[in-house]
Amino acid sequence: MNKFIAKNQSSTISLKPSKGFSAVELLVTLFVALLFLSMGYALYGTIVTASSQNRHRAQADNIAFEYLRRYESTALNPCVVSTPVSNVTVTGATAAELASPKVTVNITCPNSSVTLLSLIKVTITYQEGGSQRNVYHEVYASV
Repeated sequence: MNKFIAKNQSSTISLKPSKGFSAVELLVTLFVALLFLSMGYALYGTIVTASSQNRHRAQADNIAFEYLRRYESTALNPCVVSTPVSNVTVTGATAAELASPKVTVNITCPNSSVTLLSLIKVTITYQEGGSQRNVYHEVYASV
């Protein structure tokens, strides 16, 4: 009967679960956590950059629409080709965040047989991230 007890005790000792984590398990867990943190940081940087670019684009759009409204009412009858504004620096609250925005307004006659119709094109040029960005808007105007 002593043999049976001894075997039973040795089997319970070998089947006893270990407590805690091994060094390898902790190292793998830390590596996975570091991987997730670095991916999250990269994603955050991308989102911040994209939102900044979109905000600048929206500001350039607002400036372009402001100039379109301003020059739409000045279309002449008959249509006369002109460039009332050429590469002029934009100032004011709407251009505060843009890096040196410049505006150009061109008025053309798209159809020589219809002299009542003018095409007004506004171009906004600004610097962003070391490169030049352009925003174009056009509208047809008739008097």
